[in-house]
Amino acid sequence: MGAVQRLATVVIIGLVALSTILVLYAADEPNRITEADARQQDIEIERAMGNYIQYCLACHGPAGEGYEEDTGRVGAPLGGNTSATLLNQQAVNAQGTPYPGGIEARREFLTKTIHNGRGNIMPAWGQENGGQLNNEQIEEIVTMIMNVDWNRVYNQAIATAGGYPTVAPTTEPTAPAAASTATQATAGEGEAPGPITITMHDNYFEPTSLTIPANQATTIHITNAGGLGHNFSVPDLNISVDVGPGESADVEIPATAVGEYAFDCNVPGHKESGMVGTLTVTDQIATPEPASPVAQPAEPTQAAGPQPITITMGDDFFDPATATLAANTPTTITLVNNGGLQHNFSIDDLGISVDVEAGATQTVEINAAAGTYTYHCNVPGHTEAGMVGALTVQ
Repeated sequence: MGAVQRLATVVIIGLVALSTILVLYAADEPNRITEADARQQDIEIERAMGNYIQYCLACHGPAGEGYEEDTGRVGAPLGGNTSATLLNQQAVNAQGTPYPGGIEARREFLTKTIHNGRGNIMPAWGQENGGQLNNEQIEEIVTMIMNVDWNRVYNQAIATAGGYPTVAPTTEPTAPAAASTATQATAGEGEAPGPITITMHDNYFEPTSLTIPANQATTIHITNAGGLGHNFSVPDLNISVDVGPGESADVEIPATAVGEYAFDCNVPGHKESGMVGTLTVTDQIATPEPASPVAQPAEPTQAAGPQPITITMGDDFFDPATATLAANTPTTITLVNNGGLQHNFSIDDLGISVDVEAGATQTVEINAAAGTYTYHCNVPGHTEAGMVGALTVQ
């Protein structure tokens, strides 16, 4: 074989090898695209976990488990060991029934819910609605909910908080019983008012209203019973005090003019989750009236009739999640199903069960003794997805 023939042979073999490499490279292109997409998704999930822990954990829990009695969490389940993981990551409910519209419809539902909130249950988080999150951050949180291993979120939440980030319920109150709804400082003229206690939980203050005397300094003792760091701020008085989980602090309200002042937690997302209250400064602090030696009969009053109640059904929640009505009084509840699925309103202890088709409205009359009753949707998987509420009859 001549030199020219050998060169030609080498060139041909080289071209064949190059062609083979190009064919193999092209054949593997889908795998490279998939790997690149997976890396990008993981980066987005990592960013989203930080925002979830900061803004969402207080209501939805460190593993997305949502509402749980005695935890202070009020959000619907998003994942964890609930059926919401299957619903949000495969668009299938606990019984294997597909979500209408599939995974893309579920993504759209989650995105709209985060942007717009859910009435008085959940604040709107989209910046266009006055919230804290931009479009990209919301998209990343939705991607996280629909793809994450919730153990990963839980472990990062533990590491961030230095322990389980939701304090277990205690058997003893963390604040005086008299402060459960409002605290009033009482003092005679020239006397210093006694200390006032306010307790921080992971999405609310207890109490939510304080009353102090005008034109004299008052000390407020603040206790953080939550699992996250919190803050007590009165912006109009330039007061801001940080309190770590399990810690306490005293803050002095200076001599202040009569008026109402809003207080809140200024940690991003906490005010929007419900950590707000009102400080009333008055020069008319009430003092107990002396007991009358003879009890006088009360003047008869015209009893007001029961007010109708409306409860709206979404595809994984009731709005409101709490309702109150008068005991032993027939009261009509209107049930409006705004979801895309059939739902149900059941109170097992009262033998009540009403089915409501998607887009339909039904009414039910309740006449019950005093007590607290749980209402829920008995469609399989819907209670576990967050369709539960509490009815107080008093």
